[in-house]
Amino acid sequence: MNSSIPLPNRANIHDDEIVERADGSASFQISDQLECTYQRTDAALWTRWTPSGIPSFNSALLHDLERGSQLIEGYFLGHEGKRPLNYIVLRSGVRGVFNVGGDLGYFQRLIANQDRARLTEYARTALNVVYRNYLSHNLAGVTTVSLLEGDALGGGFECALSCDIVIAEKHVKAGFPEVLFNMFPGMGGMSFLARRVNRKIAEDIVRTGRQYTAVELLDLGIIDDVVDTGEGAFAVKDLMKKRERQRGAHAAMNRVDRIIRPIVLQELHEVARLWVDCALGMSPQSLEWMQRLHQRQLTIFGRRIEVAPLTADISKTSAA
Repeated sequence: MNSSIPLPNRANIHDDEIVERADGSASFQISDQLECTYQRTDAALWTRWTPSGIPSFNSALLHDLERGSQLIEGYFLGHEGKRPLNYIVLRSGVRGVFNVGGDLGYFQRLIANQDRARLTEYARTALNVVYRNYLSHNLAGVTTVSLLEGDALGGGFECALSCDIVIAEKHVKAGFPEVLFNMFPGMGGMSFLARRVNRKIAEDIVRTGRQYTAVELLDLGIIDDVVDTGEGAFAVKDLMKKRERQRGAHAAMNRVDRIIRPIVLQELHEVARLWVDCALGMSPQSLEWMQRLHQRQLTIFGRRIEVAPLTADISKTSAA
């Protein structure tokens, strides 16, 4: 080991998952699919997922995210002096993809078996993930940022929109393809869209199923910034720097925005119940379209997933 790198000390809590270092940074080793890196110098937590197989929200990853959110809250809440945290950044470790959404293969099996209980459990976990993110994991003064370095579809787009800020690289496309197989975004997408744009724009996006370019999404007011490909992490760091002097005001305005345009968890669960009903009532033709999309995903991602290094990217941006 390089002697210039301090040896890590185990945290007092969650010893098997959080590794603290002498410089105040920490690593959250939540699972093979999810890790976080805390930089005390920037008061920022970078969260990265690397789903196994198709880069979707498989059930295990959703439970990892749910548990990870609880770990984050427990680690930082009440320790603002020792562990300052101003930003939580969501990003993907899979090159070219933020997340393609729900686990279509899993959905097909549950629908074939008419398994309402497991579909409901999947929806419950997904809603807890996006809602806790919407609430900044119950951490006052924290701004959440989605960094789209790749495409965000369906549930992936829903998760991105649950953040305070969405930054996308220029090549990115995003949208809700669910209507193409006679479904709809059931994990908060319609609610999060309604907070950002008017009804007509929101309905056009969910009812057409088309993919929008990052520039189109910026023009519509759905995302907050578009940067050149490869510049996403630099843009996040630049945002932190620009807002430093007014950080308190921006954090307060995030809370005001949630007061003015609130999303209630009960609303999300009611929508999810309709989503489960719609899934269980899918016709054979609709299931065939879902299967076609799933097969396309298997064709694209059946190869070995190329994972982008997280530490190197963050260290580069830190030096910028």
